[in-house]
Amino acid sequence: YHDEPHPMGWYLAMFAWTKVTGISEWALRLPGAVIGAASVWLVFLLGRRVFGSAAGALAAVLLALHGFHVFWSQAARMYVPGAFLGLLSTLLLLAFVYDGRRRMLTGAGYELSVAATATCVEFVWPLLGIQILWATLVLPARGDFRWSDVLRARMAGMHPAILLQMLAVMISAPELLHSVYRARAGAVEQTGLAFLREYLSFGFLFVTDPDAIPPMALSAPVAAALLVAVLGLVAGGIRAPALAPRPAPAGAALPGWLPVAVAAAAAAVMVWLALIALHRNAALLVVAAGPVLALWLPALSRAADHVLSRSVALTRWREATAGPRLLAVLVGVAAPLILFVLSAKVEILANRAFLLFVPALLVLVAGAVTAIPLSWPRHVVAAALIGLFAASLPWSFARPGSPRDHKALVAGMQASYRPDDLVFVLDKRWEEAPLFYYLPAARFVFGDYAEALRRDPQARVWLVTWPWEDMPVITDERREA
Repeated sequence: YHDEPHPMGWYLAMFAWTKVTGISEWALRLPGAVIGAASVWLVFLLGRRVFGSAAGALAAVLLALHGFHVFWSQAARMYVPGAFLGLLSTLLLLAFVYDGRRRMLTGAGYELSVAATATCVEFVWPLLGIQILWATLVLPARGDFRWSDVLRARMAGMHPAILLQMLAVMISAPELLHSVYRARAGAVEQTGLAFLREYLSFGFLFVTDPDAIPPMALSAPVAAALLVAVLGLVAGGIRAPALAPRPAPAGAALPGWLPVAVAAAAAAVMVWLALIALHRNAALLVVAAGPVLALWLPALSRAADHVLSRSVALTRWREATAGPRLLAVLVGVAAPLILFVLSAKVEILANRAFLLFVPALLVLVAGAVTAIPLSWPRHVVAAALIGLFAASLPWSFARPGSPRDHKALVAGMQASYRPDDLVFVLDKRWEEAPLFYYLPAARFVFGDYAEALRRDPQARVWLVTWPWEDMPVITDERREA
């Protein structure tokens, strides 16, 4: 809670997993690989619900051959599991809205999947916000509206899906507090328009990697051609014929006491977390009010619905456009664009984190291809896409993954390493953490290096630093000691 900048859920799950399986590289990477493969099935289900089975099948093949997705599916990181859970929440929301059966099951699954996504990736918030916007656009409220309903946080007349989203905000809010607590500058590399171009190029299919030697990047003409092709396909997916089911009857609303109880419990947990934090306590106490403020979400959604319903043009647009495809457009296109605009003020652009939005982008692409009226052009375009995506696999496997090869470094140390040596490292730095994995029994020194030498003046010292071209020698308190 105090030191890890990422959400804690994936690490806690892996802690339990490694207690059973051990910490071999195979064991550490297996959960992500299984979840990455399972994402292929989920993207098929999403494509089938939006455009039909043919588009779902093509989207599934494209994700299975998506080099960037496969690359991160083999890493012991939380990004692909977070994308899987976010995709699952989107599917469960659609099932809750359009399928009248097993609503208690799909509703509970939606709550759990959103909460689990929040414990894996920070971008659960733009995803959840987009889902709330979609529900507001698609699900008209019932009954009369009065502006005083906003002041009273009145929930009557709202579709149960929006009430579920209110609860999802509440139960996910503690992880938002943790993100605010651990927010730091310089956490990601901002790349401006190049980042947006690479996302729109099939979701970083041929991602630039400056850490490779030589750096890996598509030539400018090829990158431009790829971008033009994707923009054309996405535009085609937005205009292609899509399934437009009617929402199932709203059904029973939530018990009135439940949102208040959940808000109070979540706020209490967040106040406790704010009080035990080592800094930013005042800001965190403000964030702790989030679950209580979420009680006004249905009323604000109702107010937005009231304004939209007064426009004949907007009402016709809702009836003609709103549906599962609109959610795919909002998740795959609108959310990344919004984040890109916000990146001018906050450093949030990390390509691996945008894996959350890639499946929806691929569904739009698949929908455009399957909507081509003539058979032979449709098959040619589909085959060309499959070949292009297959070519991204060797591209991704050629990436180093990290500029720091800890495994090779430790292998090189072994010839001279002795168990009584001291290893000087910085305290809680992710760049050096893999040393603890490859040298688990070493005598690591994390601070007060001069004192460690005074206590053991005969010990040999390993000084591990990571120089680069502009600074070939790293001088800090360790070297000085």
